[in-house]
Amino acid sequence: MALTTTNYRADYVPDSDGIVVDLSEHANALMAYEDISMLLSEEQEQRIVDYVRSAMQMSYDRISRRYDHWTQADRAHDVYVDPHATQFREKAVIADTRAISDTVLTYLMSALTGRNPMFQLEGLNRKSRKSSAIIERLLHQQMRRTAGEARLAQHLLDSIRYGYAPTKVTWDASSRTNHITNFDPRRVFHDPRVQWGDWERMQYIIFSDFSSFDSLLQTGMYPKLKQYPSLRNRLTPPAGGWDGHRWHKEAGRGLSIDPAERNRRESGGTFFALGDSRVVDETWVRLAGYEVGIPQIDQLWLCVTILDENVVIRCQLNPYGRQFPVVIGGLYHDAHKTYSQSLYDLLLPLHDVATWLLRSRVDNVQAALTNLMFVDPTQIAIGDLIDRNPHGIVRTLPGVKPGEGVFISQIPDVTRGHWQDIQAMGELKQRLSAASDAQQGMPTSDGIRTATEIQRLTQLGSQRLGVLSRTISATSVRPMVRMMVANIQDFFAPQSSIRIADSDSASEVADMVQDGYLDFSLQDIQGEIEYLVVDGTLPLEPTRNAETWITMLRTLNETGMAMEYNSGKIVEEAIRSMGVSDLDQFKISKEQQNDGPTPSQQMMMMEKLRGANVQPQENIQRQVEKGNLVPMREAPKQ
Repeated sequence: MALTTTNYRADYVPDSDGIVVDLSEHANALMAYEDISMLLSEEQEQRIVDYVRSAMQMSYDRISRRYDHWTQADRAHDVYVDPHATQFREKAVIADTRAISDTVLTYLMSALTGRNPMFQLEGLNRKSRKSSAIIERLLHQQMRRTAGEARLAQHLLDSIRYGYAPTKVTWDASSRTNHITNFDPRRVFHDPRVQWGDWERMQYIIFSDFSSFDSLLQTGMYPKLKQYPSLRNRLTPPAGGWDGHRWHKEAGRGLSIDPAERNRRESGGTFFALGDSRVVDETWVRLAGYEVGIPQIDQLWLCVTILDENVVIRCQLNPYGRQFPVVIGGLYHDAHKTYSQSLYDLLLPLHDVATWLLRSRVDNVQAALTNLMFVDPTQIAIGDLIDRNPHGIVRTLPGVKPGEGVFISQIPDVTRGHWQDIQAMGELKQRLSAASDAQQGMPTSDGIRTATEIQRLTQLGSQRLGVLSRTISATSVRPMVRMMVANIQDFFAPQSSIRIADSDSASEVADMVQDGYLDFSLQDIQGEIEYLVVDGTLPLEPTRNAETWITMLRTLNETGMAMEYNSGKIVEEAIRSMGVSDLDQFKISKEQQNDGPTPSQQMMMMEKLRGANVQPQENIQRQVEKGNLVPMREAPKQ
């Protein structure tokens, strides 16, 4: 069989010119970051819409395979019971899966946000120390003002529940602050041709959402809506609409609704109509220059917004530079997979088995309570047995003794050991998740009694969870912080101030704090700033536990080795492990040191000297040189 080969060196005539849409006539407006949606011709607009639709379809074909898994995860997380369930057994659902999820979420929130400020920035060079100190407190203020903790918690919850947490990080010009937006994974469509974690290689990502026309108009971001008032009327989408918009929402408990559902139309007596919700597809795309008719540039990063699958209402250059304003979180990072594994992927098989065990136990008990009866209708009044109650009367024929004519079958208790099996399933879940009873705030059930044993096991479990927190910090939280820092540097006001306590200011900016406010200019936060995001990963790690350092000091004193180590540094580490990051504000200044000990310090030194052994003068001098002893001030000469 002959193989057909292609001579790539031969002249190649493509079927098309490879151009997605020719925007060469709008190049100047694009480079000025202007919205060109109103300048597009009908053909240009249609080509852009077709491109976005094709991109969404490519992503939907892959990601929709995860939808059934996510639905099962939602049901387990919500401890879902069908409101129309008629059988009592259908209402029996194991709830410890939700408890394990909450425990892991609690740990991650404590590890990643349990500091003040929430995200601690550390300048890696001398120039960046002041800038990082200002941005650190500015970022903390923004997170508190915009409920950033709750949005970050949702990001972590999506990572736990779905293994896929797409989150958008944008700048709100009206409030001059960063804004974090959480998206349902079913409404986000990214380039599926990249492996997990290689998000910088994506060609596109699409955020699909719903909004009213007035809400879109009030943002001020879509001037095309003012130019064409007829867009207020909902456009009829293509037959069936785009496949990516056909998601299913869990509405059993009324917790979710379908925003795409058409409103009921009523005639007469109304002066206005609220209107239906509108489908809004926001696409962030990276195109080669030749694909848009501008071959002189290599890449073009665009933001395109499409209304009702038909109309481009915004098309402009990406204001965030050469990156997508999005982070995608996942719990179990695996660079060889397209999608990350979630905690519920691990727990659901055990969850389903435990639920079946519980329901079979309910079935057995119910059968025992309503056991099968064999009755002779010639001896017993059947109606009395059917409608019997604890105080009822069962009529028999004359001469029939009690118990005759009735045989009650005994249902064996075949599910007696199911509760122990359910507990075994729970222990397996804890092993998989590292969420032990101790970490859930519950007493241990395995015979461990001592506090030392419990603390040791808790620390080992925390180390396992610590790996997850470090991974999430590296793959999503740190990129999120970097985006927010970049937004502050790019879009913040030229002159501004933030409220800050004098005692909470770092030494680098202490001189800039006046009357509880820190005044700064745009120049103070600009420049080549390098920083390291310091988080609270592994709060129970020995070196982050204040008790570890205190025990170390006690051991050195008891062994007589305290003079061989810098006890002051050990105390500083103990204080830092308690959550106090900036100790410089508490240090004695050089001027105070030159003045000698204060009266209170002299009293403390006198108390320490009571009962102490007299040391040779050379030992005292040696300790003074090391800085362990401070010579007392000489009395002023008369």
